[in-house]
Amino acid sequence: MRRIFQKVLKICVHPLHLLKSACYCSLVFIMLLPASASAAPLTPLEGLERLRLALQGLQDFSAELTQEKQVSVLKKKLVMKGTVRFMKPDRFAMELFPPYKSRMLLKNNLLLQRIGERGELQKIILPEDQGLSQWIGKLSKPVSSLPEGMEIKAEETGRVTTVMIRPAGSGQMKEITVQFQDDGLIRRLVLEERNGDRSTMIFGKARKNSGLTDADFRME
Repeated sequence: MRRIFQKVLKICVHPLHLLKSACYCSLVFIMLLPASASAAPLTPLEGLERLRLALQGLQDFSAELTQEKQVSVLKKKLVMKGTVRFMKPDRFAMELFPPYKSRMLLKNNLLLQRIGERGELQKIILPEDQGLSQWIGKLSKPVSSLPEGMEIKAEETGRVTTVMIRPAGSGQMKEITVQFQDDGLIRRLVLEERNGDRSTMIFGKARKNSGLTDADFRME
């Protein structure tokens, strides 16, 4: 039983899973509107441009995290609690509380992770073009065209915009859905993988531009 638990924990907090959360959202992080509000469709370009503009004034972000993880090999949905922090241009940190205790820190293309209270510190160096600053840089310019082969859908409900992205190719990630407010706060991120795994990240008590510094992004 212990081996099964450890295997599941590694799946849920594997660096690649955590990295995708950081890179696709960077920040990643909806207050639900009344059910009577109707959704208005947006063009893919409008959706991406709204995401870019919403994040443009975001310098740092912190929030409480509730992650619901549906692993294809398990019937029961896993629910994990923790915190996340982000600071431009290239800092992202995530901590999960027991029983899935782990910490992750991304400094541009250097990924640090520790699983458990006294687990060994893992270090992974990513290619420069996969660094967090590269993703943030892409959001700094107006969106004039769609990435080749990428499917994008978007809609607006009141102050909330939902953007669904299906990356091109046959990579691990099948679909990414991000919901954000016009003030730049991202409240929900859904990651669906081709192997059937699905993660829903809900961000509560979100704070924007609170003055985070490098001291808030340390791996002790």
